[in-house]
Amino acid sequence: QQQSRHGRLMFYLPQEIPAIRHAAEDALRPAFDHSDVANVSDWVQRCIDDKAQLWRLRAYWVISEVQDTKNGLAVHLVFSAGGYEPELVDAINTWAKAKGCNKSFFSGRPGCERKRPESRLKYITMERDI
Repeated sequence: QQQSRHGRLMFYLPQEIPAIRHAAEDALRPAFDHSDVANVSDWVQRCIDDKAQLWRLRAYWVISEVQDTKNGLAVHLVFSAGGYEPELVDAINTWAKAKGCNKSFFSGRPGCERKRPESRLKYITMERDI
């Protein structure tokens, strides 16, 4: 059961996640397949441990994490998978702003900036075989 506050979609509460853990991991696994360092089960466990948030709207899943940056709190949309839903990103940002965040950021694959024109490119990651 997903939580809703004031008619808006909210993240799964930590105690709700064990019941949907396998579905969440299966849905998010394609995003983690692109990471050389992170694994889906560790991040879902972080959500269960209330250190990150698990979100879903239809087939779009997101894991976010509030981080304390040099410029104040920011929400990091750590991993996402499924059909992109701008409404969910807006809900995450609204929730984060209410928590005191003044920035939202994400890392993505080449081309993802076309789906998120409201964001600006700040960093890129380069890779090389050695």
